[in-house]
Amino acid sequence: MKKFLLLSALSLSFLQGVMGATDRGDISEYDPGAPKSSKWPDLFAETPNYRAFGQAVIGGQGEKFRWIMGPMWYRGRLTPDSVKVFVVGQEGAQDENVSNRSFTGSTGTRMQKLLNYLGIDRSYLFMNTFVYTITGQYSLFDDDRTNPAKVAEQKRLLWLAQDEESIVVKHRHALFNYMLETNSDTLELVIGVGTAGKDSVATWFRSHGSDCTSSTLSSKYCEGKGELKGVYAIGVAHPGAASARNGGADAANKLQADFQNKASVVASKNFVYGHASIPHRDFAYGTTFRMGEDGTASNRRGQDTVQIYSKNGCYNNTRRENGRCADTAVHNIKYDTPKDLLGRAPKEMTKGDVPYESPKSKEMRREFDAGPGAFAKILSKFAGLDYGRLGVTSHASFGPNGVYRGRLDEAKVLVIADQVSHTDMFSGRALTGAAGQRLQTFLNAMGATRSYAILRTLPVDTLDLSLDKVKEIALDERVAQARAEVVKQILEEGKTKLVVAVGPVASAVVEQLSLRVPNVRVNIADPALKHVGEYQKTLQTIKGMNVNLDGRGSFSYKGNVTIIPRADLPEFTRWWMGTSGDLAVRAYETINGRRVDNPDYYKVNAPAWASRNVNAGPLSTEERESLEAFKATGL
Repeated sequence: MKKFLLLSALSLSFLQGVMGATDRGDISEYDPGAPKSSKWPDLFAETPNYRAFGQAVIGGQGEKFRWIMGPMWYRGRLTPDSVKVFVVGQEGAQDENVSNRSFTGSTGTRMQKLLNYLGIDRSYLFMNTFVYTITGQYSLFDDDRTNPAKVAEQKRLLWLAQDEESIVVKHRHALFNYMLETNSDTLELVIGVGTAGKDSVATWFRSHGSDCTSSTLSSKYCEGKGELKGVYAIGVAHPGAASARNGGADAANKLQADFQNKASVVASKNFVYGHASIPHRDFAYGTTFRMGEDGTASNRRGQDTVQIYSKNGCYNNTRRENGRCADTAVHNIKYDTPKDLLGRAPKEMTKGDVPYESPKSKEMRREFDAGPGAFAKILSKFAGLDYGRLGVTSHASFGPNGVYRGRLDEAKVLVIADQVSHTDMFSGRALTGAAGQRLQTFLNAMGATRSYAILRTLPVDTLDLSLDKVKEIALDERVAQARAEVVKQILEEGKTKLVVAVGPVASAVVEQLSLRVPNVRVNIADPALKHVGEYQKTLQTIKGMNVNLDGRGSFSYKGNVTIIPRADLPEFTRWWMGTSGDLAVRAYETINGRRVDNPDYYKVNAPAWASRNVNAGPLSTEERESLEAFKATGL
């Protein structure tokens, strides 16, 4: 087989990209999510009921899908004519739950290396066999095939995953086909990763008339027909096959040989197996930089929590020895338990919504923040300063977090606020924990229901530092200048009528800014400090200013929480985020009888109402019809 026969349509530029590049691009680059005018928000919102359908098909084997931390639909480009390479696998685990994007852990960075080798650093899209990660294995390769119950379960799983009557396959093909429809002039190569990915690619190619099988993808390649004419597909082994648990060094050698062989099918350059960092442009703005940096950066701490660790941290809290993570020595890391301030699903959730997905209703599925737009570069100058040099202890590899929230170009009210929670690191937006939810009530009370923007005084975690130290960092000349440029650009929009400083550091910052816009200062940001009286007093001051905002405010504040509006959060933010107080915490250790914050570990928790006693829900008409087709097979 000649390489030019496989991808004869590839342009020279396709093969002359950033071969092996590890540059993540400018930190101001980000993925805004699905274009709101496209069908993507509808397709994502119409994801089948994986829990109920999986339980009905697979039977009494427990929950196959890890639903609590939510799905992950894609990574890459969703705009028309932007996909040259389409990658399909079953890659969704804890990193993907944090990033809300698929293929962002170890397998994702290895596949990024392969794409870089092909010269593709932008024109790709990743999707999965299932949009949820699964428990156990997709195939029986690592299981006992002599166990009849296990074999029966495997057959049912394969029907659910690959039969064209399965609602999961119908929905997956709807996603794949819309990708093809919007990229018919650009798509050239499809890559199936691992057994599940190769099976799914073969199933899709057959649905378009191609005689394609998983074994063909493994041994050579498939050629598309019908609407896939001119598109070729190859398969590669799953990088997870090279773990110590799955065959060790021998498996790793075979895996590398497979990647090198498949790479040589497409191009004539030498391919070196390894990791490549994933560009910032593949993530929502505000995603911690640990996602996609150099492989796995998180681990589960139970079914409803995920822990992330810095470049200096280790999987499952093992210690570093001689520059490497040890196998047995473990940090005695502890976490405080967040208090659930809601205890129930928010009233804004409608029929069909589930806590572990983003809104499904037609009214809400396009309610998300696509990012800072024209403000991205100037925000990133503020966020990208070397805060470690100024005394911040949180590890620099986490990057900035919670820089802003709201509509920077429509801000009638600009809020400059102190950090009060670690939740911002996981939500990607400013003040989304308990204090932010109370601030939301405060904003509503003054009549600012939408035209507001919130800017954190500092875009990094400083909650372990003294107030004096935080002020010192916030008022540093370089920090102040970068932040002032952000404020200047917001004010130049000409819509800001009021600036509100929330917290003692924010008050000092506003004083330093010497604003010409009317401003008020609330010196208490932390709800634990009995702030109700001061917030109420400030509301009366604002009422007397007769500022015309979004509507008539109640000017009454009693300290209750309001969930963070979905319009303030990135697309795919699960419903429970921003609803139940502080959901994230920083690790600490007890050293010589003293509590010491650990700079390398943070954890996010799903609130109890979203993860316990949540019914799987009923099947839709389409799902019931699909289930009847399954029952007819006798499996």
